[in-house]
Parts: sequence; C-alpha cells; structure tokens
Amino acid sequence: MTDQHRADCLGFMGHPCVQTPNLDALVRESVVFDRAFCQSPVCMASRGALFTGRYPAAIRIRGMGVLPPSEVTIAETLKRHGYRTGAFGKVHLTPEQYTKNQLKSSVPLLDWRLFAKDACLSPIPDDPYKVNYGFDLHIGCDDLGMGLHQEWLARHAPELVTLKPTRYDEPAPGDLYVSPYPSEYHHSTFIAQSCIDFLKARQGGEPWFAFCSFVRPHHPFEAPADQIARYDFDAVPLPEAKGGVDPAFIPPPISDAIGELEGYSDTVIRRTILHYLASISLIDDNVGRILATLRENGQLDNTIIVFVADHGEFLGNHGLLRKPSMHYDEVMQVPLMVRIPNGTGRRVSGLVELVDVMPTCLGLLEVPGHPGIQGRDWSNALRHGEEIDRKDVYSDMFDLQGTFTGQGAGPYGAACTLRTAEWKLTIYPNAGMQFGQLFDLANDPDETNNLYGDPTHRSTREELLWRLFARAFQNTDPLPVRLTQF
Repeated sequence: MTDQHRADCLGFMGHPCVQTPNLDALVRESVVFDRAFCQSPVCMASRGALFTGRYPAAIRIRGMGVLPPSEVTIAETLKRHGYRTGAFGKVHLTPEQYTKNQLKSSVPLLDWRLFAKDACLSPIPDDPYKVNYGFDLHIGCDDLGMGLHQEWLARHAPELVTLKPTRYDEPAPGDLYVSPYPSEYHHSTFIAQSCIDFLKARQGGEPWFAFCSFVRPHHPFEAPADQIARYDFDAVPLPEAKGGVDPAFIPPPISDAIGELEGYSDTVIRRTILHYLASISLIDDNVGRILATLRENGQLDNTIIVFVADHGEFLGNHGLLRKPSMHYDEVMQVPLMVRIPNGTGRRVSGLVELVDVMPTCLGLLEVPGHPGIQGRDWSNALRHGEEIDRKDVYSDMFDLQGTFTGQGAGPYGAACTLRTAEWKLTIYPNAGMQFGQLFDLANDPDETNNLYGDPTHRSTREELLWRLFARAFQNTDPLPVRLTQF
C-alpha cells in the first residue's frame, strides 16, 4: 500500500515521466482496475474500510478515529485460519497525534485498549486473534511515529540521525524539502526491509499475510536527492488547472484551500510534483526488492500480490494540493492491481470500491468471511475473466474534530459523493443545500464545469441525490443479523 497516491502517477496508468519499472512489469501478470475508488479520501476511514470490507459509517471511523476492536480485519480473519500475519509501516487504524502527544510514544501503537477510555470504545473480551487487530508482528512507521526508523538509522548509519532536510529559499509550501537520507536509509527502504525480513523467515509450509505500507508519497513532498536526480526537471509536466472550484458552491473551511498554488512560481510547483514522483520511484525500487525476495525464496508463484493506495492527491489540479474535502477524482480514485499466481494480465474498466478488496482476497484464498462484510467478492470474476463493474461508487467524509490536538480541522469537512460512469454528485450535508457539485463526466471528465446550480440539470441532480441517499442507507451496518421477523 502507498499513501495519498494518485491513480495516474504510475507508468502503467499512463503518466508521462514517473519511473515505476517494477510495478509496470508486474502489470503483465496482474488484473489492473482502471477505475477503483476509495470510500473516504482520508487515511483512517479509507484504511478501515479496506481492512474490514465495510463502509466507514458502519465501522464508525468518520474520517479519523479509532477502529473499534469488535471489527474484524482481514489480518484477524487470516490469523484465525492459520496464517502468520505481519504489518510493516503505516497501518493507521489508531490516531497518530494522540499516540505522540497523549501517549508520548514515537512508535505507532495498535493496542486499542490504550485509546479506549478517551475514545469511548466499548471493551471486548480478551481474544488473542484480536491483539493488534490481528497482526502477530507490527513494525510501525507512520507520519508522526518514526521512532523505529530512527532506531534503525542509529544502528546502521548513526551519522545520519542528526541531519536536517534541505529546504528552498523561494516561497514554497512548508512541507516541500529534500530528504536528509539517501535512498538506502530512507524510511521507505526501512519499511520494505522489515517486510523482507519477515518474508525470509517464512520458509516452511505455514501460510502468511504481509501488509507492507509505505508512508509516501503522502506529504511532506520530500524524497532523497538521488531519487530526485533520476528525473529531468524540465520534463516534469505542470498540472492542468482544470477549474470547477467556485467557492460559492464549496463551504468553508473546505473552500479555504482554494488558490493555494497562486503564490508559488512554476519552478516551485514543478519541484513539488518532482518530489512526489521521486518518492514513488523509491517505493517502486523497494517493491522490486520485495518481489526479488519472493522469487529467490521460491514463493512468488504461490503468492497473491495486491498493490493499492488509500486515497489520492490533487498535486496542483484544480489549483489544489494534498486532499482537502472536495471529492474530485484526483483524491477519490486510487491505483489497484491484483496478481494471482498463474494468472494473466488484463485491464478492468468497470467501477470498483476499496471495500471490495478484503472479500475478494478472502475469496481468492477460499477463506470464508462473515455476514457483516459489505464489499463485493470479485474472486470468481477474476479467475474466469468475467465482467467486473458496479453501477456506482460511494465516498464520504465527516467533519474532523481536534478534541485532543487543540487544532482546527483545516480544509476538511463533511461531504458525500455518488459517482457513476457518467455523472458525479457531491453534497456538503452540514453546510446547506446551496453547496454542492455536479459534473457531467461523459462530456467533462476533468470536472471543470460545476452544473449543481444549473436549472437545466435539476432533474439529474435530484435523481443522483436520491441514488446517493439510497447508497448511504444501504451502507449502514447489516449487523447484528436479523434472526426472525419479530
């Protein structure tokens, strides 16, 4: 898994200059989903949905939060079926800022009990399969929890521990800089090496599940100097403005993000994109190392490989950076490919959701799920080359509250989106019915012309609003299972 990774920032997805040779080669043996969408374009809710196969409202992660221990993850499910499970890098089913500021830990923690009191989590009986959400081994490394990476650096390259990032003199985003670490000591490499060590120890017949989750290309926009040097600066394309961000239809504080790029030169904008692409190239290098380990161990032909991201990144489109709560495809659409041993490569153009990943993996492994899973199992369609397509996809976001951080929510707020192959409707349910976005994707795929206030499209807006409400209703928790009529 990568974090905040645009679907189009990969060679096999058509980017003109990003360097991802290892992932591009993997495509030849994989099913690539050209239109996969997350259920919330923010880290925790999206990851919770992917891990459980359930929608954010059902698992009660409303943007950010804590995954309740009663939820069943894919790691827990596989552990109960004899798999050895390991998580390496960013899991983010528990809050990073709370871990750092309240628990005073520089290492990510997955023990739900540490968060239970303040998060008002209902306790559950002790269960060894639920410890750390089902992971036997957890070597965490996330945005704010770099403690284990720093310990690794102190052992292998102590001279690097005190180095500071290189920043630029001209006006630029505060999170744009050159990493102080070369590629071999960057945290992306540390995460991959932790996963590789786990794979090398899996030589017997015991089945295993590894979750290797990179922190990048999530901002800050940083990368090692040696990765940046791989690129021709002038060949990096500047972003298309695209438009469609009239603040009259987008409520504050979300609209506060509009126009951030106006104060930066083309050089700074191009450099921001370059750093983003260079961080992806480092990840691709490490994917190659992981694949080489599987090949050397004779496990590649008996391993299902999923490559996915939790959500996207604006990267300058619509004049935006990062992921403020405006549900354009840049932040909703994610890369997704699945390699099945002895499978053949193909592209799927139909709509799929990240909640489909967990049940599909279980289906491929012939491991039963449970009645609370809401995603669709596409395993038979993958095996037999059948059609894969949803009528629509749903994504939402809740207002973020900084209860323990003392910070505002920033440009994040409640938003609900329904996307079909031809149309997209976004509403802002806490802001009033005058706010919203409606795009005719068939004729305006770049989402440049907001038709929400256009009276000639009122009937389309009302039909999509009904469909959005229907999806929100259908996405509610199916548990507990109804046993009888009364």
